[in-house]
Amino acid sequence: MKAIKYLVSGALVLSMSVAANAQVADYNTMLEPIMKELKANPNDKNAAKDLLKNYNKVFKKDPEALTALGNAYLTVKNYEMANHYADLAIAKKKNYGNAYILKGDIQAMQDDGGGAAMWYRQSVELDPKNPQGYMSYANVYRKIDPSESERMLNELKKNVPDFPIEAEAAHSFYSTGNYEKAMEYFLKSDISKLEENHLTEYSVAATSVGNREKALEVAKAGMRKNPENISFVRLALINTIGLKQYGEALGYAEKLINKEGENNSGDLGYYGQALAGNQRYAEAISKYEKALSVDPTNIMPYKYISDAYNDMGQEDKALEYSAMYLDKNPNAKLSDYRDIADIYANKIKKAKEAGNTADVDANFAKVVGVYDQVIAKYPQAKVWGTYQKANTAFSAELDDKATPYFQEVVSLLENNSDRSENENYYLGRSYSLIGYYYWTKNELETAGQYFDKCVKVTPDDNIAKTWFQKKAEAEAAPSGEATE
Repeated sequence: MKAIKYLVSGALVLSMSVAANAQVADYNTMLEPIMKELKANPNDKNAAKDLLKNYNKVFKKDPEALTALGNAYLTVKNYEMANHYADLAIAKKKNYGNAYILKGDIQAMQDDGGGAAMWYRQSVELDPKNPQGYMSYANVYRKIDPSESERMLNELKKNVPDFPIEAEAAHSFYSTGNYEKAMEYFLKSDISKLEENHLTEYSVAATSVGNREKALEVAKAGMRKNPENISFVRLALINTIGLKQYGEALGYAEKLINKEGENNSGDLGYYGQALAGNQRYAEAISKYEKALSVDPTNIMPYKYISDAYNDMGQEDKALEYSAMYLDKNPNAKLSDYRDIADIYANKIKKAKEAGNTADVDANFAKVVGVYDQVIAKYPQAKVWGTYQKANTAFSAELDDKATPYFQEVVSLLENNSDRSENENYYLGRSYSLIGYYYWTKNELETAGQYFDKCVKVTPDDNIAKTWFQKKAEAEAAPSGEATE
């Protein structure tokens, strides 16, 4: 039942805000300093003593205010006082559902799911128009008894038909960081009926799970609802960049910076990416440099500057900034190393075009060095690193350099019966390209052996299919004739 604690946290905020909205300004004003003192001194029984005396005097007959104070105690895990104020609220108004919800939250925070569900059910029975009782009850049973959870949500639909059930269910999962489950419920909701907070969560969740089209759609809906909410502009910018819709992204970037100024390193980074996507590289680099000056701890601009210089064809400058990025990044990903190797691959391409064999060899040696560094740091990535060496050479038409590395991949994987999907791809592709190498050398028997192995691992390999088609045509041709 420990997961219930996290579900309660989101519901707690909702129930407190609902109560707060129903009160006059004095209620909010008087509760705020009490909460601050309780949080600062959670174990002091005399914390906020004078403030509490005055609060109780003013709101002693108000169940909403009493429940809100109980929720304040719950936030600092003072369960005794939280329960005390819940009881006082019930004494003033027997059918006040939020007080029963508070008692349920107290049990949930102490890992008593059964006790929590009992109080939530009482809230539903005594205050059937209060949606939070249904939601809290359903949250308790969501994993242990999904059918009971669904039954309660159906009761909520019947008794409070206008309540956005799907959005609130999504909010519960969003609050615990479970964006996949949040998306399941957000996708069932009607975007046009969602409030701003739900639209924000929906777009963030969609961004987090990689559904950029939906994230952008929701962000645009948010902007239509409130054009002044800059969070939706930022989300639209992030996702148009992700979708490589750089023209549209630049419009959002300019709106964001005009509104917020150049004071946020992340925003400047996004602005730079929008500029770079429109091939305005010098301006992009200027924004990245500004981002570094605003927040030197944000190292991503080093990578972005490297990417910009690489796109400009200035590989040496790209390598300079890539080195800075890796030096400052203890958690560099495999893709970060591959990006550096790709810069050297660009240098290989230029050297080949210039007919400079020495530079071709030197830069391929650099590629090998990058992946050797990866393998030394992450031994579990040996297959990946070896395959990348081979693939870089093959892409540069350096078949004599590629084939030994493809053969090394084969030796690492072909006797492994527990290969992953990626490993099967690497093995099948290696068989295929070794076969292709021997095919180009007219060593057909050897080529055929590798293609035979290839189709057992990756039966849809196009090179292998072409090989077998040509072989069949040759065998079917009359003696003395040959196919192309």
